[in-house]
Amino acid sequence: MLQFGIRLLKAVFLFSFTMRKIATLKFISFLLITTFLVARAGEVMAYGRDQAQDNKQSQIDEIINRAEKHYSQGEAAYKGGQYDFARNEFDQAVDTIFIASIDVRSDDRLRIYYRQLVEKINHYQIDSLDAKNGGFSEQRYEPSPLDRLASLSEADLSEVVAEDVDLTNTRFNFDFEAAYPVRQFISYFTKGRGRATLEAGLHRSTKYRELATRIFKEEGVPTDLIWLAQVESSWNPNAYSSAGAKGIWQFMPAAGSRFGLSQNYWVDERSHPEKSTRAAAKYLKWLATRYHGNWTLALAAYNTGEGNVDSAIARSGSRDFWRMHSSGYMAQETRNYVPAILAVITIAKNPVKYGFQMPPAYALKYETRAIAKQTDLHPLAKKLNISYGALLDLNPELQHGVTPPGKHLIRVPAVLEPKVEKAAGEGEK
Repeated sequence: MLQFGIRLLKAVFLFSFTMRKIATLKFISFLLITTFLVARAGEVMAYGRDQAQDNKQSQIDEIINRAEKHYSQGEAAYKGGQYDFARNEFDQAVDTIFIASIDVRSDDRLRIYYRQLVEKINHYQIDSLDAKNGGFSEQRYEPSPLDRLASLSEADLSEVVAEDVDLTNTRFNFDFEAAYPVRQFISYFTKGRGRATLEAGLHRSTKYRELATRIFKEEGVPTDLIWLAQVESSWNPNAYSSAGAKGIWQFMPAAGSRFGLSQNYWVDERSHPEKSTRAAAKYLKWLATRYHGNWTLALAAYNTGEGNVDSAIARSGSRDFWRMHSSGYMAQETRNYVPAILAVITIAKNPVKYGFQMPPAYALKYETRAIAKQTDLHPLAKKLNISYGALLDLNPELQHGVTPPGKHLIRVPAVLEPKVEKAAGEGEK
């Protein structure tokens, strides 16, 4: 009996050992199969990502090739004196990028190409303005400084040593915190790559500062915020961003329409100095009301849209812009945009302190006159004995240097106002 019990225990032990061994082998097999499947899935996903990236780059190659073909044809036409054809080809070169399925802002190569394309086209447009043979009359594309600002990464900014700023005796007409990024951008604009852009903007601002200050006062917006125009466009009515924003205040098409700015083949009021400034002031006031008087959040929303700011507030659980900034709840462009504006405002309050000379502002002196029929500005400028460029500068909303069909209000230098009706009548189409 005892021997039987011993044999039984040995059998049970052997069975248990065998089962554990089998279970261990199964477990090891399971781990090996799982590891293989996970590795295989990773390879498939990586292949898919690589394939998608390759497809995107192929699409970008095609977009750039099509745009470059139009540009080359336009360049050849311009040099051959075929200005209307050149105008059309240059327009198509830019449109090729904007109608593409890929957002120009999503790819560095496409964004750089776009900027270079606009600068090349702008070179020909400037040359054509006062050409004796008339050049080509079309809307002028000029790159927005916001594109370059948006491309600044944290690594770029980390190379900028923040300015030690004492704002004790500086009075602003709205409240904001001079956080570390603001001081970084003060250095960027005073000692870094942004200095040339700021200097150019200060000189261009002379034509529009009085207008902007007056309208902002009328709309109840702090007048210090007129310097938003420096960051948006460097005070340029013809600035055109890679996102499709245009004018001094860089309105996107939908936002421009929302605030009453007409946009059609002939006229784009996003470039109209007075109307666009009024629209920008109204938009800023609306945003400040939405964010309970927080102008820093209003500036952020002006750049990225109120929906994105609302989302950042919900995710961060705070209405403190700088907390959202440091937590990465906003896009890099907006994280650069707000401190850049606050830095420019700080510099504009005491330009000499930061090594700048502020040119005196002056009010543009012009008369508004009604043109009865569609009129080309080229012959009108000749009859008024002024340059075409000077007349177009007063009417930058005219996309092709021609008034729209029918009656239209046009601005002319004040001293020429008595002549304009006769000259326009002779030059009507």
